[in-house]
Amino acid sequence: MEQVFLGIIAVAVMVMAAIQVAVVVVVARLARRLDRFADRLEQDLRPVVASLQALTEDAARATAVFKAILAIFRSPRKGTGSGSGGAAEAPLVIG
Repeated sequence: MEQVFLGIIAVAVMVMAAIQVAVVVVVARLARRLDRFADRLEQDLRPVVASLQALTEDAARATAVFKAILAIFRSPRKGTGSGSGGAAEAPLVIG
């Protein structure tokens, strides 16, 4: 009877070991898939990030041009109005 119990324990240990090996194999495969997915995602997102960077650079240039145009329109006109002769007037400050 003792040998039957030892046999049952041995079979149970073998089944547990097989399950553990299977889990390790499945986790290793999953890790490789996730690594490939991350690489593919990085390659796919690289052009999108480059486009966003170009877009923000264009927006920064457009903002600089708009500020320059505003500065031209807000600058005091030479030879108009009464003032202190040729002294510079205080610039307009926003915000």
